[in-house]
Order: sequence, then structure tokens, then C-alpha cells
Amino acid sequence: MVRLPNIFCCLYDFCLLITPGIEQLNTPWADGVPGLTQHAIQPGDNYTYEWKATQYGSYFYHAHSRDQVDDGLVGAMVIKPRHDLPRPFDKISDDPNDFQLMKEAENNVTPLILADWRHLTSDESWDLQVKAGVETSGCVDSILINGKGAVYCWDRYEIDYFTKSWIKPLLEENNWAMTDKGCVPPDILHILLDKDSKMETHIEVIPEEMYATCEPTKGTGGSVEIILAKPEKKWLAFDVISAAGIEYFAFSIDQHPMWVYAVDGHYIEPMLVQALEVSNGERYSVFIKLDQPAANYGIRVASIGLTQLIDTTAILAYEGGEEDISNPYTDQAGGKTSDDVTFFDTKAMLSYPPQFPSPPPEVDQTFILQLGITGATYLWALNNTGFDANIDRESTPWLDQDPEHLSDDSLVIKTKNNTWVDIIFQTTSPNQPPHPIHKHANKWFLIGEGEGDFTWNSVQEAMEEIPDKFNLDNPPYRDGFQTLTSSTNNTWSVVRYHVVNPGAWMIHCHIQSHLLGGMAAIILDGVDTWPQPQEE
Repeated sequence: MVRLPNIFCCLYDFCLLITPGIEQLNTPWADGVPGLTQHAIQPGDNYTYEWKATQYGSYFYHAHSRDQVDDGLVGAMVIKPRHDLPRPFDKISDDPNDFQLMKEAENNVTPLILADWRHLTSDESWDLQVKAGVETSGCVDSILINGKGAVYCWDRYEIDYFTKSWIKPLLEENNWAMTDKGCVPPDILHILLDKDSKMETHIEVIPEEMYATCEPTKGTGGSVEIILAKPEKKWLAFDVISAAGIEYFAFSIDQHPMWVYAVDGHYIEPMLVQALEVSNGERYSVFIKLDQPAANYGIRVASIGLTQLIDTTAILAYEGGEEDISNPYTDQAGGKTSDDVTFFDTKAMLSYPPQFPSPPPEVDQTFILQLGITGATYLWALNNTGFDANIDRESTPWLDQDPEHLSDDSLVIKTKNNTWVDIIFQTTSPNQPPHPIHKHANKWFLIGEGEGDFTWNSVQEAMEEIPDKFNLDNPPYRDGFQTLTSSTNNTWSVVRYHVVNPGAWMIHCHIQSHLLGGMAAIILDGVDTWPQPQEE
């Protein structure tokens, strides 16, 4: 039994709640979603989460009330695998000594939590969006690595040079430019996402320092994370975790290719890459080989999202080295510095050992969820219905109620235990960003994706016409995935999962402003074998 004790909540004047974000097999009341699995922890109160560690790997706990991830309520969590669990490290090196050294490195893995940071609380940021009538969360003040960072301001040449080609014509047409903070002007989101809306916008209420002006941090001593590398260890392991509220990152380490050996807390066939794209909520476990000259090397994190140009660095410092060596795989905008640089490709990952059943299981239920905005660029939804964040004020959590008597509206999915379910995510308008969709309670398989509208009633029907868009042999196995960007066309993605963990779970976009803006739904898994309420 694992304990996450005494989560002490005393910030601001609202209740908050922490969730480990792992499967919680047979302990659904420890998932930590207010209104669904428990009451929110009140200011000054505390609560101890207890669950059995049925999974291994990289996770993080975080607030799940309102938008409190943006206030920094996050932390890394590592669950060490059993000693006898098969590991794929011999696919990296066939040297038995290397295998043992990699096991030791994994046992002492260093979490790297990537986050973004604003000089406003989450409540202040949300209130400003409501007053402006347009999303303002796409612009942040800094990127943090393990809580350390500073405000760095790009010069105008860098901003203009790295402005994305797809947005330049729109900027020029309206006589705009990316701001000194590297952000798109807030007016542009209204044009891209909600140009037909009759809702009034009040851009003038947004302070310029929130999106336009950039004031660098004065004195940056202690603001850079430094990771010490001991060459005699030969291998170093990192858990790269995105706890970002909005930003989508490129991650690389100068002159150190990475062996990705686990994704979202599960081993894969190791893949050698130079860089990662790390979306909100994702976790990548990587090895680097300590075979470079003793020196300092940059650990680079840059936003590759649609709304801002911003980056930061940490330092990989070899013991005994003083020289700074800069030979990066990625530039300050997260792009490749050469054609030889390889990014991790989710579609190419293979679980170790294989997880998808053969032959493919028959599907019992199919659900289609529409992704889009509802009336303003800060109001997001599944099935054209925004999720009500005030569920955390429910008098009785959903888990403690009879699921047959709970709502049957478009934001509630009900399944039976030991069945297979397909969920199709369909974007409803162009110019939507990629949405990192996460389901609580268990992992799922990303079995297909494509452009246009999903016009079929099931995957089986679709495969008769477009079989090349699906993978039912060895699909990626994750607890989250990222939808395709819908630039000029709508897009769709399909996940499949096995119902083995009865309870009331949330499914949501992991971009915090999208979650608070309504892009979430409830899944009542296993309504025929519903857990008994727990007194505590």
C-alpha cells in the first residue's frame, strides 16, 4: 500500500485537491477528482491518499480542482518496478554490465518536471479571460524546469525569424506582429477560432504586460536547474514530465541522444532519438550515455505551441568539467538544427511486452465526442456541452451514488465491466490546436486517426473503406494522447480500452484552461459491478 500523506491545503480562500493520476485499481475513491470520487480538501485541512501500487514507472500528482496546476500544485512520483520484472535494456546494449548499470540508473532516476508560469494566479487569469471575452492563457511569463526558471526576453530579430509561417500572412494582413513577449496578439484567437461568434470581446481590459511587454528577470542566480553527471556511472536516467498548463514543449540535451525506454509509466521497445515533443501530462523515461568530454551541456526546453515563442535551459554538468559546450539538437523555437535530428514518434512505439490482444477484441460500445468551442475562445467543450467545474461542490460524490440514477446526458458515458469500448474524438472546426486528452483509471490504445469527419458508425465500418488509417496489430499504449491539429480540415482520433476498473472517472483535455473552460466528460465504468462507498 502506498501513501501520499498529509496533502496540506491552505492556499487562497478556496478548496483544492491533489490527485496521483494513476489507475487506482480497486481504490477509485483515491483518484482525487472533487465531486466524482470525494469531497474537495478544504483550506487548512488534510487528507491521506492510500492505494496499492499496481503500476510501475513515472507519474505525477497534481491539483484537480479548478485551474490550480497553474499555481504550481504538482509533484513528481516514481513507482519502482519489481526487481524481477523483465526490462528491455538488453535491446540498448548486449553488455551484461551495461544492463546492470542501467538498472541502477533507473533505480535512481531524476525527474525533470517541465512547467509554464504566469505572474498571475489561476483565478486572476480566469477572471481576466471572462472580462476580455477571449482566451488569454496562451501567453506565459516563463518556462520552469523542476521549479526553476526566469523571464528571458527574445530580441525582435529572433521573434520575427521564428514566427511560424502559417500565421505570418494573417499577421501581415492585419498589420500585426508577434509581441515583444513572443505571443500572438489576443485579437488573432478570436479570428482563428470564433470569427462567427456574436459574443463581444474586450481586448482593452487585458494588461499589456500579460501578452505584449517583456521585462527580463534581474539577476538569475539559482534560477537554473543543474543536474550533476558522474561519468563513472556511465548511464543517467530521467523522467521527463510535462506539468504545463498550456505550453507544448520540445526537449533535448546537447550532444546526448536519448534512449526512450518507457512512456507514461510503461516499458516500450527502446527508441533512440535526439529530441522529444512533450505534451501536457505526458511522461517519458529516458537514458543518456555519459560518454562526452567533461563539460556543461544544455538541457533545452522550448514551446512549440501555436501561441508563443518562449524557451529555457537547464544544465547537465559533468563532474570535474567547467567548459560550456553548445552543440544543440534543437533551436530556441524547438525546431531541428539539422536533418539528422530525430524526434520521438508515438505511432512507432511498441509496448514491451506487447499489450494489445491478438486477434483484436470485439467492441461492445462506440462513443463519438465532439471537440470544439462554445461561444467564446476560452469556453471549450466535448459534444458541444461545456463541463461544469462546479461539480466539486456536489453534496454527494458520484462514486457514492447508484450509477443507474446518475445523469444520462451527453457528457456522461456508461460502460459495463469486462467490455471493450471505442471513443472517437472529432474536432468540429479548423485551426484548433492539438488537444492532449487523458483518461483516469487505465491506459488505452490509440488505434487510428485521420483528417476530415468521421462519418462511420464504428471502427469496423471505417476500416472497410480506409484500413490504412488504423493499427490493430500493435497500437501505442498510453494513458493520454494528442489529437491532430486541425489547421484547414477537421480531424479525428480513435482510442480503444478494456473496462477493468469500475468507478467514476474523468476524461479531459490536459490543457488547464481547456479543462476549466469545459473540455471534460465523465465515464462511469463498470456500472454493473459498482464499488461500494467507503466511509472515509
